[in-house]
Amino acid sequence: MSRQLDIIIAGGGISGTTASLFLSHLNANIVVLESRPGRTTSIEGGVVMLGPNGMHVLQGLGLAEALHHRPNGIQVPWLYMYESSGGVLGKVPQGSAERYGFASRMTTRWDIQEVLLDAMKTERLTVTWNAKVEDAEELSDGVIVRWREGSVEKERKVDLLVGADGIWSIVRPKMYANLNLPAPKPRYSGLVGVGGVIDISSVHGLAQYLTLEKPVVMVHGRLGFFGMALFDREKKYVGWWTTYEAGDRSKEEWKVPKDQTFGEVLCRYSDWAFPIPQIINAAEAVDTPPFVWPVYEVENLQRWCSKSIVLVGDAAHAMPPHSGQGASQALEDAAYLAYLLRQHQLNPSSGLKDVLTQFQMDRQPRVNEIVVEANRRGDQKREISAFGMFMKKWGMRIVFYFMSESWMDGWFGYKVPGIEDWAKIRERE
Repeated sequence: MSRQLDIIIAGGGISGTTASLFLSHLNANIVVLESRPGRTTSIEGGVVMLGPNGMHVLQGLGLAEALHHRPNGIQVPWLYMYESSGGVLGKVPQGSAERYGFASRMTTRWDIQEVLLDAMKTERLTVTWNAKVEDAEELSDGVIVRWREGSVEKERKVDLLVGADGIWSIVRPKMYANLNLPAPKPRYSGLVGVGGVIDISSVHGLAQYLTLEKPVVMVHGRLGFFGMALFDREKKYVGWWTTYEAGDRSKEEWKVPKDQTFGEVLCRYSDWAFPIPQIINAAEAVDTPPFVWPVYEVENLQRWCSKSIVLVGDAAHAMPPHSGQGASQALEDAAYLAYLLRQHQLNPSSGLKDVLTQFQMDRQPRVNEIVVEANRRGDQKREISAFGMFMKKWGMRIVFYFMSESWMDGWFGYKVPGIEDWAKIRERE
């Protein structure tokens, strides 16, 4: 029998909980530490797209059906693209169930997280809430992890620390310190996102504009980008978001009053075609303030791992929000790391460091390709001249006209190695 691995996962988000669920089927003792005080009870985090490749990871855990049964979540075979005056630019395939086994799904980050946390409860795995990792000291035979639970300081020596704690990772700089390397820091991209949710009935005609046949519309203009989507099965709500250029601010300066935020947004989009000004006005009329998220990025990391620490998800490769692949890549990371650790336990011919190095070697090229495309899409949301917009919209029309579903095979057709084996592993338990 293989030696049991003691593992601490820093971060109870999508990548951290997914990793814990896969690793629970190995000979491993797992502790998940999350700095938040507890489970959220709202759709904080906004709407997200989950690609067929991400759905296959959930299927590997036996959870795809559970996500389908959530009140939020609809299939998105196409993205419909418009220019700000209302002209059609084309549509972009998002993956069909016929081609990939699953269709892309517009849902909320909260719904994905709830499915994962419910599964952890079923598997008798726990998340230690209000637990913030503060230090990680590597030894020759493991790593001492120090964290704070409320006011109580704790530490534990384990075989592996998984940093799944997001773009503002605490684990990343600690790992780089152990490597005697300077740690890259998040930097502001020059783009900010603003968004929220409205009742579809609050805008006359919106229920005819957004339908299950056309659930997601994205609009490009000279001063930014605006998206809107159905995301709940009853078609009661619309998620909206916009991305545009803005100067850098401090963390406190981003906390601007609601009326100021909507003033900035409406100033940009007041002359855009229906239903964008109407959505903004409806959103301003509700009590809930909009989400405001400045888009930060981290340079291509030289190292994702050391001897006994590994980074996954946004801690390893902050995925810009322009690709619709952030959640899917976090899921892929967790599944592939678990796959390699399982192979290691079945055939322990190499050390843990070799496993972690292999993880980075195999994952980084795929992730880098998606990040490059995400940044290209993000650049299309920056301010542009009238001539530049003319060239852009005709370029988009030509590309979208010739675009076929097969163009997305590299993203959506990918399956994490060994992902279909986990069903058999669960059956044997």
